[in-house]
Amino acid sequence: VVCRKLQEVLPRQQFVVVIQAKADGRIIASERIKAYRKDVLVKSGKTVGGGDISRKKKLLEAQKRGKKRQQQSGRVSLSQAAFNTVISRSS
Repeated sequence: VVCRKLQEVLPRQQFVVVIQAKADGRIIASERIKAYRKDVLVKSGKTVGGGDISRKKKLLEAQKRGKKRQQQSGRVSLSQAAFNTVISRSS
């Protein structure tokens, strides 16, 4: 319940955010907030790659590496209003 509330309240980031609820050292609930994704296959209004697919794969792989790096060092701040909505007892 708390994870779902947090998922609704927290804004999306540039990377995937995993919300986990722990009790007695065990994870009892988990939710994910999807990442924003820029369309890296569009350069100045034109779609990249009409023929060879290797260029598309290279761009998507580079984006994947960047998102992974961001997720490792990314921080998510919880605003006071978001904290209050999660803590409040009314559903």
